[in-house]
Amino acid sequence: MREIEAFLTVAEELHFGRAAERLTLSTSRVSSLIRTLERRVGTPLFERTSRSVRLTPAGDHLFTELRAAYVRIERAIADVRSAADQAGQVVRVGFATTLPERVPPALVQAFEQAYPAARVVQYAAPTTDLFRWLEGDRAAWQVDVFVTWMPVEDSPHPDLTIGPVLHRIPRAVMLGADHPLADRAAVDVEDLAEHEVVYPQLPNWYGAAWTPQTTPSGRELRLRRVKAEYIEDVLRLVAEQQLAHLTFSSLLDAYRRPGVVVLPLIGLPAMPVRPVWSNSSRHPLVRAFADVASEHSRRAGWHVG
Repeated sequence: MREIEAFLTVAEELHFGRAAERLTLSTSRVSSLIRTLERRVGTPLFERTSRSVRLTPAGDHLFTELRAAYVRIERAIADVRSAADQAGQVVRVGFATTLPERVPPALVQAFEQAYPAARVVQYAAPTTDLFRWLEGDRAAWQVDVFVTWMPVEDSPHPDLTIGPVLHRIPRAVMLGADHPLADRAAVDVEDLAEHEVVYPQLPNWYGAAWTPQTTPSGRELRLRRVKAEYIEDVLRLVAEQQLAHLTFSSLLDAYRRPGVVVLPLIGLPAMPVRPVWSNSSRHPLVRAFADVASEHSRRAGWHVG
């Protein structure tokens, strides 16, 4: 390798002195390495005069072949070094508070198995925190990557990267126990056109996918805009008023409140769960976490699309 490094450097510089400086070797040592390589290949690689150095045809051919191989070697070493550097890093992973209970521990365990020297710090946050982070600068982000409900595939925000689908959860509707639809086994979204539906404070690009303004047949939903950043606020509103809230079948895995029922909702597609992160993030483990999470969800059969 030392002979090859010397040859490539002299071939690039066409000057033994400059090549020696780059290699932090003496000129005589560089010359010795080149002579050794020439004996190894059995032909001169350079034409030397007192004024110039240039490649022979054999040297030019060897340079073309070795340079490409050497670049690949350097890249492979850099990749391994980068992976080793990543292994000891801490990655902050946020999970939406309303996700199915099995999702966070399963993804953390899968990542820690893939990167055993890395450390995951978990952070629980409502999905609405994401929009607050996007309104601020990079420092506003409390996590490196956030696993949350994400109904859109293409990012509508310049500082948001949206990762692959990890899970798809069937939609449901949350109702007060005394709501006219509460005694049904399931609710068709078309029937909600006759009732008020909660529309939380969400950006239009997100809210329209979470709670559409019309049913699939075109009937307009009676949306009531409410200030509710946390699921606890929505639970209270639904329990106390004749309101419906579009949610997910897994919600009651984590939240239970007397006076509230959650029923399967017919007519809307399942809600995707995806990892998202800031475009300005340079953390090397963000993409690694998304890749591991995607592979785990595929193996687990989490309805990945």
